[in-house]
Amino acid sequence: MPRRPSLIVASIFMLGGCSSSSQDANEANFIAALQHWYDEHPECTTLAATGSVPIVREATDRTASNKIDAAVAAGLLTVESFLEVPRFGTKPIDYRRYRPTDIGRDAVVDDDRGIGGVRICFAHRKIESVQRFTEPADMAGLHMSRVTYRYGFKDIASWSANPEIQSTLPAIGASLADIPGEATDTLILTDKGWARQSSR
Repeated sequence: MPRRPSLIVASIFMLGGCSSSSQDANEANFIAALQHWYDEHPECTTLAATGSVPIVREATDRTASNKIDAAVAAGLLTVESFLEVPRFGTKPIDYRRYRPTDIGRDAVVDDDRGIGGVRICFAHRKIESVQRFTEPADMAGLHMSRVTYRYGFKDIASWSANPEIQSTLPAIGASLADIPGEATDTLILTDKGWARQSSR
C-alpha cells in the first residue's frame, strides 16, 4: 500500500531535525575547530626576540646566544662567519649567520604574530575534550563562544629532549611536562562552521 504524502513529509522533517550541523554549538564541532587551527599553528617559544630567519648577529652580540647555540647543538641551525665593511669606517665587522637545517626548517621560523623575532616550534596541540563553553552570543558583529578545553601534545620533536635545549629553553620542557593542559579560546561562527579567532 503506498505511503501517504503527508507521512513522507513528516518522516523527512523528523530526520532533518535529528541531523547535526557544523554550525551547532557542541563539543564535537568545537573540538574540530580547535584541532584544525592548532594543526596549522604549532606550539612555539621565543628563540630570538629580534631579527628574522636567517638570524644574523655580530660576533660580539651575545643576545640570546645561549638559545641560538643550543639550537645549533641540536642540529636545527648551521652557523657561518663572514666579514662586512661598514658604510662609514674601514674596520670590518665579524658576523655570524644562522640558517635552519633540513631538520630545523619547520622548527625555526619567523614570529607570525606581527611583533618580530624568531620562534622555535616543538609540537602540536591535540584537543582532548571540551570542559565548558559559554552560550554563543553576538559581540562586535560576531557570533562567538568562549570554550575551555583540555589538550595534550602530538608530533613532539625528538630534539626537544636535547639537554642543551631543555636547559636554555625551559619553556619547552615545562609545556611538555604540564600535560594534560587546560586553556580557553574564543570561537566564532562563520558560514562554514565554527573557527578559532586568529589572534594568539
